[in-house]
Formats: sequence, structure tokens, C-alpha cells
Amino acid sequence: MSPERADPRDAPPRLRLRGVGCGYDRRSVLRGVDLDVPQKGVLALVGPNGSGKTTLLRVLLGLLPPREGRLELPGGAPPRLGYVPQTDVSEVLFPVSAFEVVQMGLAHARTPLGRLSEADLAAARRSLALMGIEHLADRAFRDLSGGQRQRVLLARGLVSEPEMLVLDEPVRGLDLASSAALVDIIVRLARDRSMSVVVATHSLDLVANHADHVALFKDGSVRSGPADVIMSDASLTEFLGRPVRVHEVDGQRVVVAGAVL
Repeated sequence: MSPERADPRDAPPRLRLRGVGCGYDRRSVLRGVDLDVPQKGVLALVGPNGSGKTTLLRVLLGLLPPREGRLELPGGAPPRLGYVPQTDVSEVLFPVSAFEVVQMGLAHARTPLGRLSEADLAAARRSLALMGIEHLADRAFRDLSGGQRQRVLLARGLVSEPEMLVLDEPVRGLDLASSAALVDIIVRLARDRSMSVVVATHSLDLVANHADHVALFKDGSVRSGPADVIMSDASLTEFLGRPVRVHEVDGQRVVVAGAVL
């Protein structure tokens, strides 16, 4: 008899935060954060602007040291990271091509003369192809649509084959069709590449049907857990400060919020 397949939910987390507090200068942004980043799947950080989502992303990326608490690596070694920011203003202002933007994700691989190898350039082309935008390689990044820019940035984040991909508001400013297409890509990548994907968003619609784990941000604190637990009427009502009902229609969760309590 063949051995039973291990449930990925039973695997140790890729990163574990315990009692983490963080902020800038004398200003505290988050405190007492307990959070597990799973080995595989989509973890959504959900909250309004200014609630601390980007600050926590900086902690996860190693850019901001915690003021208190600890980060644990159950696997021993830090994961390879990929980062997809909101559209970078400098990339819109300067005449760089989509292909050149993707190459920025390989800066660590440049030779002392500042060149990438043919293998690295081939990896950048594959990353564009993975996003279905290889035909845009020579187009100026600033001339692309919002959805196309986000795909280029996603290609840049993936070019180094990360184990953990971090995205900051990836669907902000996109229309419904572009948002849905990008979310489908993100979910597929998490599944097919066995990656941890951490997405900061204020969109409950994105979370309701695509995240495996959810962290809710409110007043400097974070509540996290499996999506089917956190995306409940009680949790969301407390989080939003208004009555919330989560309905299921044709297999899809629909979040309906009432007036502020």
C-alpha cells in the first residue's frame, strides 16, 4: 500500500512571527503580531491604507527589523524572495523596456562589468513568457496599460525563482477583468510552483475566494488564520466595525457589509 500524501497544512510554516512589534523612529505601527507564512499557498494581508500591511511586508522582506518579538525559520535557511511592488514611479518616468524591468530582478547575477549572462537573459525571457507578455519585451514600460505593467512586475518578481513571493496591492488601480486575470495567475503560481505567496490588499473580494490564509489588520494589531475561519461573519463584523454576512453563491463567497455600527 502506498504511503498517504502529507497534507501541506501540516507542514511547518516557511516563516513564523511571534510577538512582533515594528514601526518607524518613535512611531509604533504594529504590536504583538503572531503570524505564520505557510510553505505553500496564498496568505492575504487585509486592511485599509495605513493599517500596517506594507510595514509588515518590509519586516518579512528583511528591510525593517522588528522592535520586539522574533522571526523564526522552521526550515533553517531564509527563503529565496521575490517582490512585486506597486508600480514604481521611476520605471514610468524613465524610458526602460519591459524586458529591462524584468532584468532588474537579476541584479544579484550581474558580472563585475554590470552584464547578465545569456542564461540570465534567457530566464528573463521565460519569465515574460510565463506571464503571456513576451510580445511586449521591447515596449516601453511607461507605455503599457496598468494590467500589463503589473504582469511585467510579476515577471520581475519571479525571474529569480523565489520560494516566497511578496506582493503589495497587486490589483490596485486595475479594472475588474485585469484584476481577475492577475489574481488567477497568482493563485496558479502558488499552486504549481509550491510557493508561499503573501499579498497585501484592501480588497475583500480578492481574499474571499482565493486566499488560503488571511491576516486582518486593525488598530495596530493582527488577527490571522485559515481563510475559512477568518472569513466568517463574526470575524469580519468585528474587523470592519459593521454587520457583515458571508454568503456562498454558486460555490463563490460573496461578502456583504452593512452600515457602520
